[in-house]
Amino acid sequence: MPNADEVTVREVLDLFDGHFASVADGVAKGEFAFWIGSGISRKAPNLGGLIELGIESLRVRAMDPATTATFFQKFEQALKMGEGALDELRPYYHQPFKSWPKSDAIRTKLWNKYSRFLDIRIAGQPADYMLWEAIDIRQAFANPVQPAAEHICLAILILEGAVHEVASANWDGFIEAAVSELSGGADGLLQVVVDPNHLRSGAGIARLIKFHGCIRHATDEPDIFRPFLTGSHTQITEWPDQPKFAAVVAAVTGLATNLHSLVMGLSIQDANLQGVFSKAKKANPWPWPPDPDAPGHVFCEDKIKEGQQDVLKIVYGAHYTDHMEAIEAASHLRSWAEQVLIALVLNVLSRKLASLMSDRLHGLGCGVPTNDVVSFLHDLRNFIAELAVTDAADESRTPYVKQAISVWSRVLAVFRTGGLPTITGRYEKVSASGPKQLLADANAVATRLGDFGIAMSLLYHGQAGGHWRLEARSNEPLEAGALAAQGTWDGAPLRPIFVVKGAGEAVGLDKAGALADNNAIVIHSDSTWSDMTEGSGSPRRVRKAPGRTGRLPAPTRHVSLQKILERGEDANGLMKELVSELSL
Repeated sequence: MPNADEVTVREVLDLFDGHFASVADGVAKGEFAFWIGSGISRKAPNLGGLIELGIESLRVRAMDPATTATFFQKFEQALKMGEGALDELRPYYHQPFKSWPKSDAIRTKLWNKYSRFLDIRIAGQPADYMLWEAIDIRQAFANPVQPAAEHICLAILILEGAVHEVASANWDGFIEAAVSELSGGADGLLQVVVDPNHLRSGAGIARLIKFHGCIRHATDEPDIFRPFLTGSHTQITEWPDQPKFAAVVAAVTGLATNLHSLVMGLSIQDANLQGVFSKAKKANPWPWPPDPDAPGHVFCEDKIKEGQQDVLKIVYGAHYTDHMEAIEAASHLRSWAEQVLIALVLNVLSRKLASLMSDRLHGLGCGVPTNDVVSFLHDLRNFIAELAVTDAADESRTPYVKQAISVWSRVLAVFRTGGLPTITGRYEKVSASGPKQLLADANAVATRLGDFGIAMSLLYHGQAGGHWRLEARSNEPLEAGALAAQGTWDGAPLRPIFVVKGAGEAVGLDKAGALADNNAIVIHSDSTWSDMTEGSGSPRRVRKAPGRTGRLPAPTRHVSLQKILERGEDANGLMKELVSELSL
């Protein structure tokens, strides 16, 4: 098994089809709360950088004659905490800390003692001086980068109704920013909880509990939200019993009690979080073995961390001792959050489309085996997963995710409206109803996205079978197509492809000039266009009058998916019909 750095999105999908199938199923059904830590915010100010800021601030004040009496001893306390030998370090005291030969070693040691480091107290200053003043946490987070693949994919899972509860130890605002960007700035989707009063605010489609505080809130309203920034050892120790945290503690304990936990980037080394899972166990223990359900706790790590093992020991008690290897194998998904979240998005979207496709095929009553067509969708899902590789410059899969959203939203917007997305960067969701509730959502079924899924699956299967080559479209003008296709014969032209819900959307394309002189192919989910043009002499091709050049514009070819489905007897028959109709 490859390590967490090496594992691909496709390999994670294989795990979701196999050993972790119950986890994929549980996430799709909304059975998991996501527990998030700093490991998913790799481009946020990291702990090592914050520690360096704090030590440098202490150093500057320790070397200043005006403040040395107050700060020198605290400066050396921090160095000893980082296991530095003071006699070796003193010659460097007048140099910036990051230039010291042992700075990396000291910072590394303090990484696992960060809460003790933040608990260094300065006479005459507030208890949170190290965080608020020495590190200057407001300035450290003042100019955040854009949300990364992890935050974007989590936002998609929220918008698609698969994730309803997120518990985050992070101070940053990346998840909120991703939901806002992908929803086009829609209000009320995400209920963000920092203090107890937020629990009484209006519910959104998902809830984000920031149980260690939020830097955005603390910066904007420090008198209210600064006390909720939790990082020092004393704060963490007192967190479960402080009255001001009681309602939030109860809320996160409820998540640990009633929902499965998918843990990403969170070590759970702090005693306050381990106490949450202990209380949850007392209220409603998680069973072992969990079959057929998913295990209660799944950790996305290269290796399970000590704090995470502690949780498994707490949760499963004597069962852990008797079934240690089996419990850790079921609870350890060896991948980083980036690959897992991309795979979960692909899994949820393919499940939704498969459900709508099956419903559509059953409704038609045709003889085409549903499983065969859905298997084409599965192949398409895997093909897309294989494209999810790390960008060399960005050192992440974020560019891939953004490009994939652009392509997906374009194809889906054209299908629904006959036009491009109206808001740049907005994600076109299938439905806010999760996979479990999808077929009960009359609006979702009425959008004919089952036909959309069938069309896209058949188009990909045609490429896999060597009939044509598909080319994605993202930022091109509308006339370039929702996507494009090219026959495999020498000299074959690249033709725009539009998959649309019906005649209304096709007319919209025509009015927008998207079908003018470009040899486009329009695949309709229904048969309205075909029925309207039957008997006109050319039911599928539409030509316009020649212009001044006397040249006839290239014809647009209109194809009815419904009629193909009605004529098809099996999957091979469908492909033959589609190949014939597209005439690529």
